[in-house]
Amino acid sequence: MKREWHHSAGVIVFRDDSPRSYLLMRSALTRRPVWEFPKGGLELGESEVQAAERELQEETGLGPGDYTLLDGFQEEERYYFTRGAGEELCLIRKRVDYFLAEWQSGEVQLSREASRYEWAPAQDAFRLLRFPEKKRILAAAEEWLAQRERQAATSTITLREEG
Repeated sequence: MKREWHHSAGVIVFRDDSPRSYLLMRSALTRRPVWEFPKGGLELGESEVQAAERELQEETGLGPGDYTLLDGFQEEERYYFTRGAGEELCLIRKRVDYFLAEWQSGEVQLSREASRYEWAPAQDAFRLLRFPEKKRILAAAEEWLAQRERQAATSTITLREEG
């Protein structure tokens, strides 16, 4: 069996609605349709962040100004799958680096790689995401954002006490 190593990057895009919602895409490229975050392979010479932003624009039409990439969040997902059959069977080991972005404006315009999209509140997103690693990544994003909100609230309280 052949073996290949693939490196991809993606962006978890959220809207700060009440409750917060996440952009999920239903893949049109997998054997069975699955919901996932926008992602794709790194091109030669690209950093993970550059690839993630390029893939976001290619797959959703969201470009610079439509979102703000947040510093400090990066989560890695690893998984494997097989492709082909018989002598052409190949084990693909994949690493995906995810970044977090807050949606600002812009309409999602799907590429042929997705059959539909949804802005899903976290509870629904956990239900729609099939694979445990994707759910772990979403939980990490939720925790990171909650911690960021707690820090912002603490900073506001401290400023009021000093003022």
